[in-house]
Amino acid sequence: MQKIKPTFGRVIALQIVLTLTIIVNIFTASNAVRNLEAFVNTYPVLNNMLAYVYIGCSLLNVISCYYLWQFKKFALYMLLVSVFTVIGLDIYAGMPSQPIFAALAQFVIIIASLIPVWKFLK
Repeated sequence: MQKIKPTFGRVIALQIVLTLTIIVNIFTASNAVRNLEAFVNTYPVLNNMLAYVYIGCSLLNVISCYYLWQFKKFALYMLLVSVFTVIGLDIYAGMPSQPIFAALAQFVIIIASLIPVWKFLK
């Protein structure tokens, strides 16, 4: 039985979105590690452990984008857990609404780019 792959036109939007998401999340995680003390001082509710969970969510996004590139359905659940963990930590820390909207927008854009290749997820 031969595997059916999606056409290039259906995959290009997904590849662009995932590439940009990976770049942004790697940049965000490295910037957060570099400025961890200032981040924790700005939001004292987030102790070091919760700050590392926050950073880990960015790295989980990178891993889930890689597996979405491979058309693995479980990566969508990893992304969902990561996005809602970030939103929960943002609300808990009392951050402004921009990071919350950014996390939701990232998730919605990834879902929108997955729609043409949804049936190819395994």
